[in-house]
Amino acid sequence: MVDESEPTPESDDDVDPSDLDALLAKITDPDQVYENTSSSPYVDPGLMGLMEQTTYPEWLGMLWREIPVELQQEAWVGLRRWVDWLIAEFKINKSVIPPCWFRHTEIVAELHAAMNLEWKAWEEGTPTVNPMWMWLPQLQAMIMRLRGFVSELGGCGEGSHQEPDVVKRDYDEELWEQTVFTRTETKTLDRPTRTGEATFVRVRVVDDNGELVGESNLGGAGARRKARGESTAVLTGDGVPGGSDAVLTTTVAQVPEAMELVWEKAEDRDGPWTGFDDEDAESQDQPPADL
Repeated sequence: MVDESEPTPESDDDVDPSDLDALLAKITDPDQVYENTSSSPYVDPGLMGLMEQTTYPEWLGMLWREIPVELQQEAWVGLRRWVDWLIAEFKINKSVIPPCWFRHTEIVAELHAAMNLEWKAWEEGTPTVNPMWMWLPQLQAMIMRLRGFVSELGGCGEGSHQEPDVVKRDYDEELWEQTVFTRTETKTLDRPTRTGEATFVRVRVVDDNGELVGESNLGGAGARRKARGESTAVLTGDGVPGGSDAVLTTTVAQVPEAMELVWEKAEDRDGPWTGFDDEDAESQDQPPADL
């Protein structure tokens, strides 16, 4: 017997007809479409297969050096199979991928990255430009790099493996500590507004116990500096023969804080001088002629 006092739970299929976003999600959101149709006898099995996500190895997409121990053997086998396919598909010889490629970390890194790229280029599962733009050009670039790597490995490119030497650096540890234990921080300070005033600054270094362990020199900033010398202006022109006009340029040095450039012209060196745009202004103020 049903207890009518308890409200009947609202069905997931009940969507407010006025909520257009919710209605659209029911037919476009893959999770909702899959949930609503997975039990339907009228859905083509092939269509449901397309809606499922493409599966790929768990280790694919990881940095090779960060693949967990429990996945490393699987990763080696997967990469070996892919490399065997790559060699056969593109007819790659031993001078590019030697039989001992798995013993050389630089080659493993290249091949693992290439496998990731090839998988990603075809991941869409639909017509795409990714293989032509990404995978194939990068494959040719990798082949060129590998050829250079293998040429430095001695007999590996000829099928005679030579175990690679461990490559490391002898560091100047004192120089390293000077670098790794150095910090740089920047602050912006507004300058005083009045001439002759200054704001002084110092930086104190305090450790996590609140103890003073260092102090900077005394610095600071004075009022904003303005032009100190006499302003000079130099005028130059383009000097192009045949032109109906001339392009003039002025360069002003020691510009004061408040500045206006007043251009003037005259028909004689001694004047009278008028403003550059005075004639244009006067013509604009004149009433139109009677026709």
